Amino acid sequence: MASPDPGLVDGLASGLGLGRLAAACLVNRGHTDLSEARSFIEPRLADLSDPRGMADLERAASRGARAVVDGERVGVFGDYDADGVTSAAVVASFLAELGAPVETLVADRFGGYGLTPAAVEDLRRRGCSLIIALDCGTSDHEAARRAADLGTDLIVLDHHRVEGEPPGVAAFVNPKRLDCGFAGGSLAAVGVAFYFAAAVRRELVLEGRISREEVDPRSLLDLVAIGTVADVVELSGDNRILVAHGLRRLSETRRPGLRALLSTARVRATSLRTDHISYQLAPRLNAAGRLASAADALDLLLADGDDEARRLAERLERLTAERRALEDGILDAALRQIREGGLDEGPAILVAGEGWHRGVLGIVASRLAETFARPSAVVGFENGEGGGSARSRGQVDLYETLAASSPHLTRFGGHANAAGFSLRQSDLEAFGEAFSESAAAKWREVDDGAVVCDASVDADEIRPALVEEISRLAPFGHGNPEPLFDIGGLVVVRSRIVGSDHLKLDLETPGGPLSAFGPRLAEASGRVPPVIRVAASIGEDEWRGDGSLEIRLAAAPAPDG
Repeated sequence: MASPDPGLVDGLASGLGLGRLAAACLVNRGHTDLSEARSFIEPRLADLSDPRGMADLERAASRGARAVVDGERVGVFGDYDADGVTSAAVVASFLAELGAPVETLVADRFGGYGLTPAAVEDLRRRGCSLIIALDCGTSDHEAARRAADLGTDLIVLDHHRVEGEPPGVAAFVNPKRLDCGFAGGSLAAVGVAFYFAAAVRRELVLEGRISREEVDPRSLLDLVAIGTVADVVELSGDNRILVAHGLRRLSETRRPGLRALLSTARVRATSLRTDHISYQLAPRLNAAGRLASAADALDLLLADGDDEARRLAERLERLTAERRALEDGILDAALRQIREGGLDEGPAILVAGEGWHRGVLGIVASRLAETFARPSAVVGFENGEGGGSARSRGQVDLYETLAASSPHLTRFGGHANAAGFSLRQSDLEAFGEAFSESAAAKWREVDDGAVVCDASVDADEIRPALVEEISRLAPFGHGNPEPLFDIGGLVVVRSRIVGSDHLKLDLETPGGPLSAFGPRLAEASGRVPPVIRVAASIGEDEWRGDGSLEIRLAAAPAPDG
């Protein structure tokens, strides 16, 4: 358990008007300076980083503003995931509000990753003299050359790894550029889109084309929050500020599509948290790109009326149910392969199957990487051609690992912890050997998964006031995990499995009844001791929705006493 300095804890508690428990959590997260800690728990839009340090942003804004003034038709192209479609929605809705004619298009997971020459040609045929690529474009050099050949300006707003800049573009905005001096942290693409919108607005205001009151980029923050959380970027710096304010905007959003999405996902808009985005909103937006077309998700976000929004939200709901069924089937088959072949004994896992739906392979790879604590790749084949996804929990840089295995691949790309690739079925065995060898060579030790609690909490302290105190540290997510507490003396009244693999406990405490939920801990249901000690976060019971409290288990319960 973490043991923060009592003097630092007392200083923050008195200086910020916090309880000692919340102050201890701040110290454990490295927030020991009073002024910095105040900025952390009171994130302000005024504290966003100076955007002028972002390379090419001013060029992009100038070209975007000229398109608005001249009435040019603008093509907005987004990637097929939640970050991509929210990025496209930010730019498309912003430009439309300024009166610019906009054409939208999204990437097709099954027809070619990212911005393709065919997509450029499509938008050009629709009359677009400017194309804005979002959450893609950095490595789409062939598409960039095609745009130049057609005399179409291309602005790239992206955040992926830069191996070489796209040629001939009007502007290339990517915080990962080596010459980018932006100090606001690792933005998602939707964050870059937000900065672009704000910069275009500034340009138009300075030119006297619009007043400061006409268009407010803050209205875009509901979309920014969804895309940022969905892309699992670190919630520090600018990301934390954008998400904190975006959640407030989302709770009162006027967008018919987001209201319909919240309704079908059964999320109460009055008590929104980042985990609502991670587990309920983002998966539904992603389901469109996984199984059908991400255009359904983008159309939902841009919907003008309630009827259209409700129809599209219900379609995403059906796709989400289909996605879950596909995921469960492929995961079961993958686990059988691993057990029967002893595939969990090496430095990396590779499983493959004929007809495995490519839209859910990344989810299955994530489940395997989590279960077996090693990089995992899952491939689906059709007619001898395979598409795969790989995930890592930090043991290796997947991009580098796939690069070392690239002689056996037809294409690859992605991040350190998530990547995609294509290969021929005849190369599977050779790729598996290279992938394993490369993973072994590049392996680095990471946290062994041991749970570290922020503090001990007595069972009778678990009250609404405690939850309110801890909420001062939100939004929680990557880089700022929800605090975990060591809680003992919990008497188990009932243990059961809910859903497919979750543990649910009814507990008795000195303060009254309490429930516990253990995601993916169903295997522990048959060996729960009568009195337990747990590592858990504390919050409201979302299922009951009546203000009751629930503890969320971070690991299987242990015997106490």
